[in-house]
Amino acid sequence: MAEYTTKKCPECGQQLRFPKNIGGMLMACPSCGQKFSSDFKLGNGKGTAPQGIVITVFEMPYKVVSSIARFFLSR
Repeated sequence: MAEYTTKKCPECGQQLRFPKNIGGMLMACPSCGQKFSSDFKLGNGKGTAPQGIVITVFEMPYKVVSSIARFFLSR
């Protein structure tokens, strides 16, 4: 199993790899410099995190703020 997860840069589409144990950190794309954060995660990335509604509740603020930021940055 891979020790990383991939995510596309929202600006240039560059595929980036992040260690699975990193979550909610602000990062910059090495290609274009666009700043974004990795997905928020609970636990240590080894399957010991609680599942279901708890994860949804903790990830929701990140998704809402990301949507609002995209709206204001697109103007």
